[in-house]
Amino acid sequence: MHLGKTLSVSGLIVFGTITSLFAKVVYELKGVGLDGKEKLFQKPWAMTTTMFIGMTFCLPVAYYKEWKQEQERKQKEDLEEPLLATANGVVKGSLKETLLLAIPSFFDLVATVLMNVGLLSVTASVYQMMRGAEMLFAALFAVLFLKRHLNRFHYMGIGCCAAGICMVGMSSVLSGEGSSTHAVSTEEMLLGMGLIVASQAVQAAQLTFEDFFMADLAMDPMKIVGFEGLFGSFFMLAILLPLAYVLPGPEGLGLHENTLDTLAMIKSSKGLQTVLGIDMFALLAYNMSGMMVTDHLGAVFRTVLETMRTLFVWLLGLLLFYTPLGMGQLGESWTPWSYLQAAGFVVLVAGTMVYGRGDEEATKQELSEAVAEAFVAAPTPAAATHEEQAPLLPPSIGTTSATLPIAARGVPMPSEPIIVRGSFKSTMNIMSGSYSRSFSTRSSLPRGSLVGGLAGHPHAPSRTDSDSHA
Repeated sequence: MHLGKTLSVSGLIVFGTITSLFAKVVYELKGVGLDGKEKLFQKPWAMTTTMFIGMTFCLPVAYYKEWKQEQERKQKEDLEEPLLATANGVVKGSLKETLLLAIPSFFDLVATVLMNVGLLSVTASVYQMMRGAEMLFAALFAVLFLKRHLNRFHYMGIGCCAAGICMVGMSSVLSGEGSSTHAVSTEEMLLGMGLIVASQAVQAAQLTFEDFFMADLAMDPMKIVGFEGLFGSFFMLAILLPLAYVLPGPEGLGLHENTLDTLAMIKSSKGLQTVLGIDMFALLAYNMSGMMVTDHLGAVFRTVLETMRTLFVWLLGLLLFYTPLGMGQLGESWTPWSYLQAAGFVVLVAGTMVYGRGDEEATKQELSEAVAEAFVAAPTPAAATHEEQAPLLPPSIGTTSATLPIAARGVPMPSEPIIVRGSFKSTMNIMSGSYSRSFSTRSSLPRGSLVGGLAGHPHAPSRTDSDSHA
């Protein structure tokens, strides 16, 4: 494997694991608040803010990438035909498209707050696995609102995912472990898991909105993430953090949160400063690595890596707990019920694979129908031109074994199917991320493949994926 591809794969796994693991670790750290007492940093609203600030760091990278592409285009402009030079130009989103990103940013914000509050009461591995519920809601909303259709493999995959989520949730309740530093009641644990599942419904609604209103958005994916981070940061700093400050309730339960107390705790703790700083840097590196993986190796390959990331989050959590680094205060322990969680994880992965098989079957069916329509609509040999008599060659599809015929003139490509995807952010999970489990093949191909070039604009946002990400 090329060095650049190797680094991108390693970065996706390493930085993705860090963002997910640190999201829980930071809740186990302590700092001195305004009252002069040391306490746990249970600040889900602050963590949501730092996540969006981390996403905002993608903007400078996106604009540098855009500037570099513009310089390369100008250097080649004299050597190309005018039409080709225009086609190779940098795609820039309009002001209207940029402002439209505020809507999915708000969906993302609500989902992230729910997830961060839920994470207070469950372990990082359970949190990561429970987010597989996004696929269930995305499929439901796509059928209800986008009039998509499911096949038997989709239903089998959904059934496996639902069973796996139940097994993981049951293992968490029976083990009674929601935190390594303080006791979590069964009611709090159930509420936390319920909030995580609810957050996936919100994210699925976000994906349905994006699929319907923003399918043709012409903007670099890194810029999309950056603007969503910018809008999310504005919502948090200008509206939600002041609102959380005045809401009633005790500190640390996810409703009331004193921002001044948060700043005092961060100032007093080098550990908090280090973890939060690494987390935001890892978020940026994760986004960049994820897009490189999707571009060069395809979204299908990234699906496998995201599953591995969930496994690494669990393994590192166990390692952290049983090593001097965690001292039994960070990470999570192995309990007799962890075997049930492991079985649930296997069922979840199996459900993902079966659901993906349903995508492949649906793709083949729609492509065969499109080819049949092409031959029916084709002119007779006597009236056909030399160009129209050329055979339809089936080039291979990137990393898959399926084949796609070159679309005949006037014959539309298959309609977009059910897509489970997500923002490129640190709240990625094994079901979403920057990859697409859709009936369409265009977002599952490495950039530069023949079919990918035929199916869509090379700079169209690959929001397949959240991924995502903290």
